[in-house]
Amino acid sequence: GSLHAAAPDLSISCDQLAQPYHRTGDQWTVRAFQDARAELCYCAVVAPNWVLRAVLRCAHKATTMPSMCRLSSLLCRRLPAVSSRTIVPASSLFSCNLVHSGSSGPRGFQEQSSSSQHCLGHFAIGAGALLSAYLFWRQRRTTWLPTVFASTLPPPSTRFNFIADAVEKTAPAVVYIEILGRHPFTQQQIAVSNGSGFVVRSDGLILTNAHVVADGRLVTVKLHDGRQFTGKVEAVDRRSDLATVRIAAKNLPTLVLSRTDQLRPGEWVVAMGSPLALNNTITAGVVSSVHRSSKELGIHNEMDYIQTDAAINFGNSGGPLINLDGNVIGINTMKVTAGISFAIPADYALNFLQEASKRSQEEASAERWYLGITMLTLTPSLIMELQQRDAMFPHVTSGVLVWKVMLGSPANLAGLQPGDIIVKIGGQDVKSSQDIYKALEVWRPLDIEVIHRGTKKSLKVQP
Repeated sequence: GSLHAAAPDLSISCDQLAQPYHRTGDQWTVRAFQDARAELCYCAVVAPNWVLRAVLRCAHKATTMPSMCRLSSLLCRRLPAVSSRTIVPASSLFSCNLVHSGSSGPRGFQEQSSSSQHCLGHFAIGAGALLSAYLFWRQRRTTWLPTVFASTLPPPSTRFNFIADAVEKTAPAVVYIEILGRHPFTQQQIAVSNGSGFVVRSDGLILTNAHVVADGRLVTVKLHDGRQFTGKVEAVDRRSDLATVRIAAKNLPTLVLSRTDQLRPGEWVVAMGSPLALNNTITAGVVSSVHRSSKELGIHNEMDYIQTDAAINFGNSGGPLINLDGNVIGINTMKVTAGISFAIPADYALNFLQEASKRSQEEASAERWYLGITMLTLTPSLIMELQQRDAMFPHVTSGVLVWKVMLGSPANLAGLQPGDIIVKIGGQDVKSSQDIYKALEVWRPLDIEVIHRGTKKSLKVQP
């Protein structure tokens, strides 16, 4: 049978077959040929030292050469229809000068404008040699190198789940934080609040929001693998609403804090945490604003916030806001309404951790004075609620309620008991827990006036 140049659409298919064998600097020849008698249409990819040839049989009898080539070109695009692809020596085959070009398109091939005419000239001169090579190949194709199969792409469910990939990498470092306390009258241990956090150092240092762990209550930390630890609050910065908690664990997975100078509106972000006490909850969204001023939010701390439409609910506070690289760009802190939430930029967290580490080293040898109590500031609304629940609750306008007394502490040795209300310390009225902390800044014996079961008592405490 005679040989003819194939339709252009089949040459494109040959490019597809040639792509896996591209080598920089090679001179390529890509041509399609057909043999009507054998009902074959095949592609030859000719390089200086070898040829890749793919043979495709027509699925149906073709009455004309063009129709057969069109049919075979469709088969060529369906790789499972390829009966064989073989690499053979190229010493006796012609060259059509198809030159590799890096800017020629997605497959990296570009044919010179005159290549078709040039190739037809070669056909006229070397048809006999090519047919001989082809028949020789038909007889010997079982002796060539192994068949080369096309690579398969992963399914879309794997290729496009970029959020799941980021979550899988970062979730082990996210923790659930529960704040425990004792009921002021029954003394039963109860959960008073919860939040989220994430590990920033493998030796057990956790970053979270200050409003999650403030006031020194008992903190329980639950890791992603289910282990639980008692946490100790180490550093608190109420201005930036950041705090650190330490647990006795080693070799923990960590997250990396990333500066936000390159962050852009519209970038995908993922909020991770435990909203509404639901562990390991993931929400996704985009960055709505990179620099939302605190003044716009009515917050007087001269900070900027990251605004996102990823859902941040109660309990999500302190959890990480990550980008698709798995780096922390913010710390979830508050939600205004559906679709409008805010996170503290990671830049503030990096500065806070640096300052906290420096302060910890400076104060490592310093002696701290303490009473050994867990306390609660009595606000007017809280006083009203307690009086409604307990008719015997004292009639006070301010003070600090002693919630818990540590066994063997200075407060315990002085006779302070849970349920007592501290109204004076060092001769000064107590309006909030900050008055207690201020009185403990300098060591000295303290005279404390308390209301114990409706009766005023004076105690002397040695911090």
